Amino acid sequence: MTHPVADPRAVADPRAVAEYRIPAPALLAGDLVNTAPGGEDDWQEVLSVHTAETPGDDADAAGLIAEIGDRYVVVRLTDIAPVDSPVYFSDGTALAYGADGEDDGPITDVLSEPDAVRTFLYTRFELVTVRSRPSI
Repeated sequence: MTHPVADPRAVADPRAVAEYRIPAPALLAGDLVNTAPGGEDDWQEVLSVHTAETPGDDADAAGLIAEIGDRYVVVRLTDIAPVDSPVYFSDGTALAYGADGEDDGPITDVLSEPDAVRTFLYTRFELVTVRSRPSI
């Protein structure tokens, strides 16, 4: 197997993405952030970024920024949990295999709520791991 950087197909593939780090205040809505770099990846989409200069429309985030000042950045992210077990269908119902001896159950039991949000507090100087967007 060739190294991806040495393989010209990897560079030419418009779906390819790169991971890099940027200061938290530079985050934008729509960026994909790894909330657990160096461990198990946990990629979430940025919903909004709130700073002292741009507190935004979310009352809770703006209130927090007013309280803590300009040393921090409040970032609202999606909260989409991965489905770590295989899925299968039985009589038209999607089921997830049970983990650690648990019974199989409806896939809807392991999905995140559709409007779940995480709020992270980063320092202004903290570097956050993000993904580039594919060019397609």
